[in-house]
Amino acid sequence: MFRPIRVIHVDDRPEYGEIVTAYLAEHDEPFTVVTKTTPNAALETLAEEPFDCLVTDYEMPEMDGLELLSVVQRRYPDLPVILLTAKGNESIASDAIAAGVTDYIPKDDLTESPAVLAKRITNAVERQAYSRQFETLVETLPGVVYRTRETPEWDTEFVGGNCESLIGYPADALVAGEVTWGSDIIHPDDRAAVREAVDSQLEDGDTFELTYRIVTADGDEKWVNEHGQQVAIEDGEGIFEGFITDVTALKENERRLAQYSDTLEGLQRTTRRLLEATTPEAAAEIVVDGLESAFAFDTAGVWLATDDQLEPIAQTERGQSLIDEPPTYSPDTESLSWTAFEEGATKRITTMADYPDRANTETPISSELIVPLGEYALINIGSTEPDAFSEADAERVQLWADTVTEAFARIDQLQRLKAREDELTRQRDRLDQFASVVSHDLRNPINVASGRLKLAADDCDSDQLDVIDRALTRMEELIDDALLLARQGQTVGETEPVALADLVSQCWGTVATADATIEADCDVTFQADPSRLADVFENLFRNAVEHGDENASITVATTDDGFYIADDGSGIPEDKREQIFETGYSTNRDGTGFGLAIVREIIEAHGWEISVGDSETGGARFDITGVAFE
Repeated sequence: MFRPIRVIHVDDRPEYGEIVTAYLAEHDEPFTVVTKTTPNAALETLAEEPFDCLVTDYEMPEMDGLELLSVVQRRYPDLPVILLTAKGNESIASDAIAAGVTDYIPKDDLTESPAVLAKRITNAVERQAYSRQFETLVETLPGVVYRTRETPEWDTEFVGGNCESLIGYPADALVAGEVTWGSDIIHPDDRAAVREAVDSQLEDGDTFELTYRIVTADGDEKWVNEHGQQVAIEDGEGIFEGFITDVTALKENERRLAQYSDTLEGLQRTTRRLLEATTPEAAAEIVVDGLESAFAFDTAGVWLATDDQLEPIAQTERGQSLIDEPPTYSPDTESLSWTAFEEGATKRITTMADYPDRANTETPISSELIVPLGEYALINIGSTEPDAFSEADAERVQLWADTVTEAFARIDQLQRLKAREDELTRQRDRLDQFASVVSHDLRNPINVASGRLKLAADDCDSDQLDVIDRALTRMEELIDDALLLARQGQTVGETEPVALADLVSQCWGTVATADATIEADCDVTFQADPSRLADVFENLFRNAVEHGDENASITVATTDDGFYIADDGSGIPEDKREQIFETGYSTNRDGTGFGLAIVREIIEAHGWEISVGDSETGGARFDITGVAFE
């Protein structure tokens, strides 16, 4: 011990107090002894000062040692009491033990072995300290410790810890048999399984562990985990000691994790199916199928946003029996669904009774989750029971909604692209038809004129005939370029990965470049129509050579979001840079003015942009931007 053990000694003979003090002084353990000659004086001192142990004589005039023991137990239940008697008396010893005395020592034993008293006091104080530590530990445990017998009702001999907070009954009720663990606490549906599990585990050893449900005094259901061990057999019955903890929160977390796992698995399956959907209606049917398999509710449906209203497009089978004709929502009629859609926020309706102004006052739905899917749609999930959806349910549904929203956004984009493609196709067909008609109407008189020119050449020899021939040839070139612009400029075919360096090399080899040189630093790949893009490079290479000199130097290189073609020619005046892309504009008297117009149409058909500026050498530089590299 780190401090002296404080002992209060009671004996009606003062000289014996000196003897006890002397006995204890001989021991290695430090003691502080206060001697009182009457029990009442001792009780007064106990009320004023703390002591670790009471040593009392048995025979005293005011009250004997057992009577003093009774008073001390009531007032100071944790104080160890050692009883001393003049001589050994089995009857007194028996009564003292029955009364709960800590220890009993005949004075004759002290005469023969004085160290006995110090040892008994030290043991009593240490046991009491350990007992207090154990009680403190048990009281702070998140459950209960027990000692019980292997009977049909699991008769309980001891319960410690937070018994009442766990089961709602005090520990005394279990010990007294007023409440039994087997019949009153274990959940009725688990009793047989608990008994069977314990018996099964004890066949292979003397310990067991299991998790089961209990019912508290208030009727609440909890989950507990029990660790037990058979420590003895008395009167043919097994004696068990163990520990029971509340694992309700853990089981709830396991349940939620299982739900989230199911949600994710269902979402993965649904997502794979949604990738195949090309219309909102098909996507909505997939969504309600997925919701019905992943969640427990009475009805669910999807409403599609069209022309300032929400129209029902899909409903679960369970919901069809509750709501024959789902309503259409719009800003003209007040409704919870339209409000949630406009606000773009999920609403958890615990009870419809809180919303007397709702759109359908006759609805069988009592609680609801309303989940907007961005600007595209809305999901309604309903139950006929009030407060059927928890915050965790709302989170799980929102997880679905985020993914489904992306699916609807993808479908919307696909439909927009399809509409654009259809429009471009119709435009191309109209242009092709127009170009064919114009080509036919223009070529007929040109052909007639060409035939007459040949006849005229046979009849006479005139320089004017050559001028006419060149004019007719020029008209045919104009018609060919116009057809090329109309038929190929505005659309691109199927795209594929294009290696820019390879394409540049290919196009350079097909253009008459004289002594011009090219430097290409463009090792990138992107999606494009290689045939149409080749027209762009061939046209720009040809222009650079034709408008420069025979030794022109051309550079092709990449930028952060595209590439450029630059030359070292005379450049393009700033005030002419917009005009050059206009149909019919040309600075070459023999040019058609269609070349750069076709280039721009092809670039824009790819979704890119083209602009012109000065190169580092003062020539022209064409920048193509908006390209997504792979």
